[in-house]
Amino acid sequence: MASSVEMVLWAIHHATTLLFGVFASAALCGVEINRRHALELLGAGVVTGAAFSIANVVGGELFARQVYPLVVHLPLIVYLCARYRLSPLLAALGITSAYLSCQFSNWMGIAAFAATDSQIAYYLARIATTLAVFAVLLHWAGDIGPRLAIKSATELGILLILPLVYYVFDYATNVYTTLFHSGSVVTVEFLAFALCAFYLLFLAVYLREYEEKETAERERWMLETRDSAAIKELEAWRQSGRELSILRHDMRHFLRGLATLIEEGHTDEALKRIDELCQVGDRTAVRRFCANETVNIALSSFNSDINRNGITANLRASVPETIHVGDADLFSVLSNALENAITAASAAPQGKRFIDFDLRLEDGQLLLLVSNTFDRAPRMVDGMPVTQHAGHGFGTKSIKLAVERMNGNCQFRINGDRFELRAVMQKRGADLAACLARQAIARRRQSATAERPPGSAA
Repeated sequence: MASSVEMVLWAIHHATTLLFGVFASAALCGVEINRRHALELLGAGVVTGAAFSIANVVGGELFARQVYPLVVHLPLIVYLCARYRLSPLLAALGITSAYLSCQFSNWMGIAAFAATDSQIAYYLARIATTLAVFAVLLHWAGDIGPRLAIKSATELGILLILPLVYYVFDYATNVYTTLFHSGSVVTVEFLAFALCAFYLLFLAVYLREYEEKETAERERWMLETRDSAAIKELEAWRQSGRELSILRHDMRHFLRGLATLIEEGHTDEALKRIDELCQVGDRTAVRRFCANETVNIALSSFNSDINRNGITANLRASVPETIHVGDADLFSVLSNALENAITAASAAPQGKRFIDFDLRLEDGQLLLLVSNTFDRAPRMVDGMPVTQHAGHGFGTKSIKLAVERMNGNCQFRINGDRFELRAVMQKRGADLAACLARQAIARRRQSATAERPPGSAA
């Protein structure tokens, strides 16, 4: 009677352990355990379980344990990779981690057997522990699985070291040999050695990843701050322009006020108001380079910097009043490009400080070329200029991100004694098509006007 009960419990133990391994491996790989996936994984468990049973019948239990990696684990890796499009590293991590988790039930079974000297207690303890660990692991894997699924190959490789080392160690010393039970000091201490090595590797990778994440977050914050400052500066220029327009409109009243002050002998107050007006005018004077307000403001805002640094600048723009790109992104690109050009050209020797700026709209695309001299050529890494100075280098990154938001691309390069920025910006889809259609209509109208005989009626 006891023997038959043990056989039933033996079968249940192996079935629950096998299904635990299949489902836990999939969950740790980020596979959602819904009804469809559960049925598929159950089918995979039945197939691999049948292969294990055949091996057990043919060669006995020891033989079945020895070929377990070939008839269960390897097919499961292939299945997970093929069915759920997982990387082999992730699938191996899931399976070896699930195998490592089986040691909870293994220890509980050994403890139960040591306490009762009963094989039935051993199997009952293992079955109960397997079910309990599966419930906890399934809940935990729902959070950790998707995170593992997006890790890089390097991170997965580091995480795989510990479960893989234990997997190989267990099979080498417990299944294929009896070294673990021989009492060899080298064998017993190997796990401690592997654990220390894994911890040091994990610590190195974790610190590197943490530092890279912190750097990326800091750069993202700096870029957002620069974009926000650009938007505020653009709005400030527009507001100042509106105030100046109102002031010009009310110039008659302003002059009358000045005349009254002078007549009453308050010449100091009159001069103060005149100085304030001149300062406002100088600060908000927007030179007209083209029909587009944003472009005019961006170019005008750097006039004083260009003059103060003795730079010879050739600024050209041919942009219509309305274009289908965001004002904030366009202003960010232009202001960062000019700021970088002024900074570089200012470091060049006197008489060699030049900036060429050309912006035009052609076939629905904004084409930008900024060229400037420099004192020392910047170092280029992956097509981007880099700087060794802390807090610098965000301008070019901000340009690249803003251009990409406008469905464009940009290029930085050194051309002789000039540093060049070339950018193409446009809007995708209906905006671009509408812009091209309007330009085509305008060209046809211009052509028709040019071909109309002099004196003909419109």
